[in-house]
Amino acid sequence: MALPDLDFATSTALVTGGSSGIGRAIAEELVARGVRQLVLVARTEDKLKKAADEIAASTTGLTARTIKADLTSRNAPEKVQQDIQAWGWNIDILVNDAGFGRKYVFGEDFQNDTSLACIDLIVRAVVELSLRFLPGMVERRKGGILNVGSTACYQPVPYTSIYAASKAFILSWSQAVREEQRHRDTGVRIAQIVPGVTETNLDGKGHGEKRGPIEWVGVDQPADVAKAAVDALVENAAAKVVGWNNWAFHSGMNVLPDSAKAMLVSASRGVPGEEDK
Repeated sequence: MALPDLDFATSTALVTGGSSGIGRAIAEELVARGVRQLVLVARTEDKLKKAADEIAASTTGLTARTIKADLTSRNAPEKVQQDIQAWGWNIDILVNDAGFGRKYVFGEDFQNDTSLACIDLIVRAVVELSLRFLPGMVERRKGGILNVGSTACYQPVPYTSIYAASKAFILSWSQAVREEQRHRDTGVRIAQIVPGVTETNLDGKGHGEKRGPIEWVGVDQPADVAKAAVDALVENAAAKVVGWNNWAFHSGMNVLPDSAKAMLVSASRGVPGEEDK
């Protein structure tokens, strides 16, 4: 059966990583489409407050609340849910955006290795937040989950191995849960947007670490990604790649075996600390 239309005006949205970058842009796009109850989750309180205040000032009738939480912490998703329950709010739209990528050699420096934190944030927190809020959506037959992926999910990425593998998990898991909801006719969307290199709050040309020739494919703006992301939610898109440039590049790459893709990506990015040598 056809999904019911998304009624943004009566929906409460929760956006992780909502203080900056793609997360903030998605929050702004949701508000532009009518959302009037918004929850931003991030780990830096001053950036959270600034984002919430600026978004609220742009729209009349909006209630924007914040939850300071480090989602790499095992008890953070439960705290997020408890805070929202204390307000008497129900989450209708969950946007799983929070994430980070670091360029490093896996296993080279155990004390400073960010692999487990990356998994906790991109995999475990996404799954747990979805576990906590999806049942209510199903009960109300309303809303959905929007997962923010990455074109990194389509191939092994040396020196960002855990980030890419975590995004590959999200791709597979998101599509499987989407089909479960579709087959059961719950009325709930499970959508995914797949951005390429995007100008965010990190470093480098795309405000991410340098990616060599990969950046020639293009660097997208968060606002453009956000529009495509909310469209993906409306469409219940299984995996909507942002832009023809990213689609064409990864369609071409995907004719190669994974081992060859790993070698090409490694050569284009360079060894950590030696990119400019």
